[in-house]
Amino acid sequence: MRKPFSLILQTFLAMILIMAFVCACHHEAKNVPETFPFTLADVNSVQLMAAQEHGLSHTLKSREQIDGVSDRLVHIGTCQYYRVDKLTHSVPYLTRGASELLETIGRDFQKSLKKHKLGNYRIIVTSVLRTEEDVRRLMKNNHNAVKKSTHQYATTFDITYSRFDHISGTRATLKQLKYLLGEVLSQLREKGRCYVMHERQQPCFHITSRR
Repeated sequence: MRKPFSLILQTFLAMILIMAFVCACHHEAKNVPETFPFTLADVNSVQLMAAQEHGLSHTLKSREQIDGVSDRLVHIGTCQYYRVDKLTHSVPYLTRGASELLETIGRDFQKSLKKHKLGNYRIIVTSVLRTEEDVRRLMKNNHNAVKKSTHQYATTFDITYSRFDHISGTRATLKQLKYLLGEVLSQLREKGRCYVMHERQQPCFHITSRR
């Protein structure tokens, strides 16, 4: 009788250890808030001043003019830190400062996920450099679009908070992911790296580099 009892006891203890391990792995993830407390409300006029100071010296009439300023631009593409979405009204170019900012955001976001024992995700970039032609086309379909857009200076990009690219590991809720991304943006904003507008009608963070 002792052998079966001993086996049952060992099995019971093993189950307790497994449950304790699982709870420990998810403890920090549960501590990630699902409410969004960050005030990220840098209006267009503020972002435009930074864009004109640090971005292209003039706006581009069409995409054909990109070659003429290619020495000031960095082509961005999907990498380990972010995914570039299918772009319809912009092209994947940024100034070097904005490109470095985007990579920092993606890297810091993944560090935060790791800290909270969540899976590996990439942020998704939904809008980048716009020409005057792009802006005109966008204004026909999007009433929130403005004629004098910071996107025209290659210093600005949008990151959606309605979707994240899950690569591997534990899945987090959309609200948790938005919180962690907002935390990263708030910290970089406080350091003077960027201006951020929390857009609601178009679910994205509108971000302008200050370098």
